[in-house]
Amino acid sequence: MKGVTVSIDRIVIDFTDVYWDFFNEFHKRICHYYGVRMTVGERGFQYRIRINTGEHFLHISYKLVFAPKTRKNTLRIEVYPKSLVYFRHWLEQIREYADQVLFVRCDVAFDIPVRISDLFTMSTKGRKLRLFKGTRYYNGKHQRQEDGYCRVYDKKRQLLETGRQKIRGERTRMEIVYAPKEKIPLATLVQYPPQWNQHRHSDGTGG
Repeated sequence: MKGVTVSIDRIVIDFTDVYWDFFNEFHKRICHYYGVRMTVGERGFQYRIRINTGEHFLHISYKLVFAPKTRKNTLRIEVYPKSLVYFRHWLEQIREYADQVLFVRCDVAFDIPVRISDLFTMSTKGRKLRLFKGTRYYNGKHQRQEDGYCRVYDKKRQLLETGRQKIRGERTRMEIVYAPKEKIPLATLVQYPPQWNQHRHSDGTGG
């Protein structure tokens, strides 16, 4: 289909073996700077910091809840690719105290210049379709971080509702999660292109 653009919408990266002593001081500085608070969760990662400037987004998580008690833990970030440079000062501090930097997953976005009502989508792998507030989801909600999880929604309407951008024409976005079976060292990521054929989501236009 002509006019389709592809981009990375969100990327998840792990910094391994980050000392608690570093994180304890780091979280105080970054929370004070952005005027946010760290929250404590009971599932997944225990400590969480969410920063959203409107244009830039960074979510920091530290120490899995059920991980053995140790001075070193995994620190995970979720960030828009364009925000990596914006938060570079903070991320470089984390990198200095981490053993490895590993790619975990990302959302690959396909922007299609048609109305969502004119776009037919299906999964050839039997992934179950769910509809919620106009968005099409393939696979269950609990699988949203798994490889191949897909959602399709009206991107033009989302931008108008959030007041972030006005665009001409129509735009439907299809987002597919790419999550390799094993985490990949970030420096060698280009050597591991996504294997999309195993997911096989198909689309087409109709009246």
